[in-house]
Amino acid sequence: MKLTPAQAALFRECIALTVEAHGGDTITELCTGSPRRELENITKEVGHVPENASGTCTFTLRQLHSIYASITHAVVALPSEEAFHIRIGFYRENAIALANSMKSAVHDCMRSDP
Repeated sequence: MKLTPAQAALFRECIALTVEAHGGDTITELCTGSPRRELENITKEVGHVPENASGTCTFTLRQLHSIYASITHAVVALPSEEAFHIRIGFYRENAIALANSMKSAVHDCMRSDP
């Protein structure tokens, strides 16, 4: 998956919020499909995206699910657009668009798989 620096930052912030909100490993895994350590690995992978250029990250379907779940958690967990923007650093509509494009990309990959 090719990510812009902004997309990578949005991933990191949404994952961080999810980990903070859920505390323990059991609830984090229930809500994202991955334990905290896996979310930390995703954050490290996303951290390799340069600040001034796009970068390529490779994720499993499980990891993509965890990212998607973290984004959607952030969208519903923060009570207002202002709170979302202050905590995440992006607008809610950007997060929703990114989650939707992830879903479309996976769908397209599945259609092209024999």
